[in-house]
Amino acid sequence: MPLGPRNELTAGILVGAVDALIWTHFMPSIADIKEVTQFNGNIESTERTALLVCTGFTLVTAGFARSARVFAIGGLVILALDYATKHANATNPNTGKMASDDTATSYPMPDYSS
Repeated sequence: MPLGPRNELTAGILVGAVDALIWTHFMPSIADIKEVTQFNGNIESTERTALLVCTGFTLVTAGFARSARVFAIGGLVILALDYATKHANATNPNTGKMASDDTATSYPMPDYSS
């Protein structure tokens, strides 16, 4: 039997909380990720594992609940955690920024001041 709207919201929030717990089980903290080399392969591999486990949990729980809302709320939490981790892994520990000016691939713009 499908859940009501109020129970779907509660179940979705609980799924999001469990996703966050699963993510913290697999991944180090964001501060620790920012201290290692940029685009670390071990962090990316562990991130994929955490992503698969969280997605699997969300899919199974939303399937049992027969609710797209539960899946959507859990999925949004997973996207936020993944974005934060990817951003931290792309940060250069020496500069604290994602990319320096010397790695730009675009062509310089012409000077239109005259």
